[in-house]
Amino acid sequence: MISTRCDEIEVPLDSQHSSARLGHCSDSGAEDLLWYLDRISHVDARLDGHFDRRNRGAGSVVYVMDTGVDADHLEFEGTSGSRVIAGFDAAGSVHIGNSNCRSGNKALSPCYNDYSELVAASHGTSVASIVAGKNIGVAPDADIVSVRVMNERGLATTRTYLEGLNAIIQHAWTPGAPSFRTAVVNISGWVLERLSPNSTEPVVPYAAIEQKMREMIDGVDANGAPDPNGKHFLFVVAGNNVDGGCGRSGVVDRFPAILGREIEGIITVGGMTSQNEPWVGACRGGIEVMAPAQQIFSATITAPDHYRGRKPNLRSGTSFAAPIISGIAARMLAERPDLTPQQLEMWITSTPSRTNTADPQTANGKVAVIRTLPAANVVTSQARLAP
Repeated sequence: MISTRCDEIEVPLDSQHSSARLGHCSDSGAEDLLWYLDRISHVDARLDGHFDRRNRGAGSVVYVMDTGVDADHLEFEGTSGSRVIAGFDAAGSVHIGNSNCRSGNKALSPCYNDYSELVAASHGTSVASIVAGKNIGVAPDADIVSVRVMNERGLATTRTYLEGLNAIIQHAWTPGAPSFRTAVVNISGWVLERLSPNSTEPVVPYAAIEQKMREMIDGVDANGAPDPNGKHFLFVVAGNNVDGGCGRSGVVDRFPAILGREIEGIITVGGMTSQNEPWVGACRGGIEVMAPAQQIFSATITAPDHYRGRKPNLRSGTSFAAPIISGIAARMLAERPDLTPQQLEMWITSTPSRTNTADPQTANGKVAVIRTLPAANVVTSQARLAP
């Protein structure tokens, strides 16, 4: 994994659009590093080097269930400090693959011992920077809460997921936490009930996690009990990749990605390329919408001003498509904080944008794009939300 420092980031923030090009990133090539932001700004497939930043996601909250987020990275700078406003480490029960690197809080300051751990250890920071990085993110004013459910090898269990979900509810009701009706939860990974058949710890069944997610979508109170007048959460889940993240047929079959088609309020995300084609590395068959997944530029944890290196390659994977959808949802909530998770999903997945090749295995080619929402008094029901 090669890191790079961008000495000059060319992102002028005018009232309409911003250049999508980063400069001085250790390579003199002229390719558009932020093509993923460019693509979601247009219904058609043109990449013109600009993207829409009239809405920056202010006031919205995205919970990143991952390997931790480096709160000190410059991408998360806000007007009054880091926009990574809290961190919870729920990965303590995962001993297999756990690094002995030292950190006061791995949720806010992920660490690694060697480069074999760096890819996974920096994963959550990469994901969060795509959601809300001030220069490279979809919603650069959104707040991030880091919920560490995976360790430095990217391993998680249903137990860490359950603890992570409970931490989200706890934070949402904490005095001083941002006030919201609906927040976003980004999950760019998949989970097993147990990592070792010899484990003696009681297993948390998949059904318990599914039930908790259903309750969080429909609303929960401060104790986590169902309450339609409580806090609601939209879940955005990576569809996973064919290199071990889905079945031999390449079809989505890992938890919780398999829930997207079954539950309104969970979006399973597939991947596409800058050539406006489905990305061949992404799982198919269970996805609901697509987002850029190939050669995505993102932050890393080697230093506060470091990014994933351009050589030998940029990062690819639906792990980086999901946070694009989470960023779009955050921007929608900045416009319309009254929207429910079900309404957010309907708007995002009813996109008119398409890839060149469209078939049912790739969500009929649907690509999520940024659009202005109707005012609250215009949209009075979920049925009327569709464009």
